[in-house]
Amino acid sequence: MALFTASAAAPAAAAPVPVTGFACDGNTYKCTAALDFGDGNWKADWSVNVYHSRAAKVSANQALAPVPVTGFACDGNTYKCTAALDFGDGNWKADWSVNVYHSRAAKVSANQALAPVPVTGFTCDGNTYKCTAALDFGDGNWKADWSVNVYHSA
Repeated sequence: MALFTASAAAPAAAAPVPVTGFACDGNTYKCTAALDFGDGNWKADWSVNVYHSRAAKVSANQALAPVPVTGFACDGNTYKCTAALDFGDGNWKADWSVNVYHSRAAKVSANQALAPVPVTGFTCDGNTYKCTAALDFGDGNWKADWSVNVYHSA
């Protein structure tokens, strides 16, 4: 998808902007972030795995779309972020692969990133086509990022 569409005026800059809303869809297997940019119709989306954390109790086709995310955390051991979905019995999740790194890498080793930690901030960048989550770990400079599609939903 193109960052700019014919129906939308090209923004002057599209680099990291806050995420104002976040939902995941069990039908399309995508999460979508609403971006705090321009006219409010800019979005970022990415592919995710959607599953029930107690799979034997519920069939996979019960995940309907899109549903709000009630919280998410990223794991420096598995290199995944997992979102809790506001659906059904509360055990539906979405996860996706991410890069986990320290924004001041020279000061700490990569093996210091431990597993799942809360996300304290979340931005998406229309220039790099990445979303970045700030992780509540260590000195506050740990991040997770992943590739996304950025588009105008007009």
